[in-house]
Amino acid sequence: MHLEIKENHKVAKKRDSFFMYFCVLTGNLLTLSLGASMSWTSPVLTKLSSNNTEINPLGRPITAAEVSMLAGIPTFTSTFGLLITPKFSDIFGRKNFLLFCGVLMFLSGIGISFSGGNIALMIITRCLFSFTEAYSVTSIYIAEITEDHNRGKWGCSLGIFQQMGHLFGYVIGPFFSIKYFSLIMTAPTLIFLVFFSMVPETPIYLLIKGKENECKNSLRKLRSNKSEEEIELELKNMKENLKKKGRKGNIVDLFKKRENVLALVFSFLPLLIKFSSGVTVIYAFLAPFFDQAGTSFLTGDMVAILIAVFKVTSYVLSSLAIEKFGRRNLFLISTTGTALSLFFIGVYFFLQSINSSLLPYLQWLPLTGLILTVSFFGIGLGPVPHLLTAELPPVELRATMAALVLSSGYVVVFVFTSLYPFVSEMYGNEWCVWWFSLNCAVGTILMYFFLPETKGKSLDEIQDMLKNYSELKIR
Repeated sequence: MHLEIKENHKVAKKRDSFFMYFCVLTGNLLTLSLGASMSWTSPVLTKLSSNNTEINPLGRPITAAEVSMLAGIPTFTSTFGLLITPKFSDIFGRKNFLLFCGVLMFLSGIGISFSGGNIALMIITRCLFSFTEAYSVTSIYIAEITEDHNRGKWGCSLGIFQQMGHLFGYVIGPFFSIKYFSLIMTAPTLIFLVFFSMVPETPIYLLIKGKENECKNSLRKLRSNKSEEEIELELKNMKENLKKKGRKGNIVDLFKKRENVLALVFSFLPLLIKFSSGVTVIYAFLAPFFDQAGTSFLTGDMVAILIAVFKVTSYVLSSLAIEKFGRRNLFLISTTGTALSLFFIGVYFFLQSINSSLLPYLQWLPLTGLILTVSFFGIGLGPVPHLLTAELPPVELRATMAALVLSSGYVVVFVFTSLYPFVSEMYGNEWCVWWFSLNCAVGTILMYFFLPETKGKSLDEIQDMLKNYSELKIR
């Protein structure tokens, strides 16, 4: 159970210790590898679609049904992983469970590398790789080793490492065979296993299990820049806050109070809009998606690398701007910009489908549209829904609501990713992209009237805001 600790007594804010950097960065190596696995399909599908048997281990072009299964089924299995992994981390500990995830991801990555031309084995091993959903437990680990004044900063590191993983996959994938690309993608998990064994269990988890001495030793390592008195004060605050926490909430409790229902709705809708925007689907098929645009000055793989650079940059900018401009404003700017960018990409594909004479003058449009799409997506649609999922629920229901909301979102991703190859083949890319654009536009209107702003509010103030929520528009 992930519990947040509030400071009951004044604790001095100091610069983070080197060991804190070591723990956070080492833990995020799994996030890096998971991010690379999410972009794995983009360069790999280009090879599997080729008639060249030297780069295609299947010996034939992959079918649309196989593309759907290879991209969609691992996303679906990660939904189940998301539902159960937090519970296992409660039983076995954050550190031990993450080490288990690292072992499973490493072995699965080896399996992907040596699956050869067996598409079924490739799908199974990718499912095992994504099933761990280490991202969710890593976020709990980081939240429980950090302090109130730096939790937001280190929490943003997960999103940045995930985007760096995407970039890593796009950069490495086009230049290596599927076998060696998969091995390189798996390498961070091996480094993780070596160094993460040196980090401590989270102090909060140890205290929950009644291991006060081990909790204090963990704090000493994590707060090596603090005095013994400051560590004792933090431990005292933790113990007092743990006594105040009631029983852990369950799914039924989500619907017992109006503010809980509102928190659930305002957590789920932004995430639904994010995944319905189709940007996650476009990421998975980025190289073949751009190749179908028919522009000649850059290959799909090169575009994927360029897009990933803009995506990482936009996520970093979002982490710097979100406290100044607010969650709501960034989200609305993001959905509006993403809707317009996708609309014009759809226009290009439509003109291509009718062999318009305007195409030679619009060769710049697909690349420009994709850059704008991922840039607008990264400043709001990407990070804000996950932040709202952490802020809006009451503490005792946060883990339950996050599991429910995120797993539901993954079902949406599974449906969109699985259907995209068939729909684009039957009706054309333009109708898929226009549908994504329409989802963003509708999302903008809904969130403009209903989404509250949480910037600058404490968790208690957010709960009071939800209890008193009555106006259609809250600024």
